[in-house]
Amino acid sequence: MPDQLVFWLAYGIGAVGIAVEWRSYVLYDASAFRRWSAAGAVLWGFMYLLLGAWTAALTMSCTAARTLVSGLLTSPTRKHVIAASFVAAFIAMTVFSWQGPVSLLPAFAVINTTLALFYLENRSMRILMIASSIAWIINDIIWQAWPALLAESVAVLLNLRTISRLK
Repeated sequence: MPDQLVFWLAYGIGAVGIAVEWRSYVLYDASAFRRWSAAGAVLWGFMYLLLGAWTAALTMSCTAARTLVSGLLTSPTRKHVIAASFVAAFIAMTVFSWQGPVSLLPAFAVINTTLALFYLENRSMRILMIASSIAWIINDIIWQAWPALLAESVAVLLNLRTISRLK
């Protein structure tokens, strides 16, 4: 019975994550997008933890800080140092939590998104993040993280809609 309770708790947290994730992708302002996306990352981190997807849980939880920090840096040197630090941290987390080739999916997704957030502007950033979304969708199918799969799939559509409306 405890396993089922954990399973449903994970899906409940994932359901809240759906609303937060979708909210972030319809916002035109990059700062607001980052705040809501960071909140969603915390929720997804808990969901993956409860599902036993260690690499996804670690990397997703760390993305909240990465997403918030990426919009605050104006110095090119600091931006490079912090971006490289996050990439190194994500690589270390992947090695530490290795569960086989499936661990490469969240690793690619968070590193790709890190580079997009730190080095690209709003529209280009969102376009590159679609590749990350595809990696998360595959990861979610493998781990049967259905709330995250639903959220990420709809997020791709919302992101494409927002991209088409950005100048």
